[in-house]
Amino acid sequence: MDPVSLLVMALAKNPELAASAAGAVLKPGTVDVEKMQGNLVDLSKGILTCYHRTAKFRQTDVVATPWDRAWQYGAERSAVIRINFQGMTTMPYQMLVAVMIKGNSVRSAVIQENTAMPYNKKCELEDWVSSK
Repeated sequence: MDPVSLLVMALAKNPELAASAAGAVLKPGTVDVEKMQGNLVDLSKGILTCYHRTAKFRQTDVVATPWDRAWQYGAERSAVIRINFQGMTTMPYQMLVAVMIKGNSVRSAVIQENTAMPYNKKCELEDWVSSK
């Protein structure tokens, strides 16, 4: 029997475990703005972890700069990045994210993604986060 079927059977027998696992998956990841300022990969990993805590980062690239809607957020600088990653089932996914900077603060906005499970809207990067 494949691993996914075994997992589904185990979770069906123990619904409390299923609820606990779902809670853990849906919890947003923590953000370390200092580390995210290092380079594009660290920035992308930080964003991905915040929106999809269990995802595995694969690659990133800059799609456009500046983002044409950054003015709506009061951003001083912005870019759109593409993040390629794997979900828990090893399926490949991709998200387009606007990254904005204002002073010592960073913020992001998901523009598009193709995941089966939607991104976590409780990610703290949905609001301005200051570096410490």
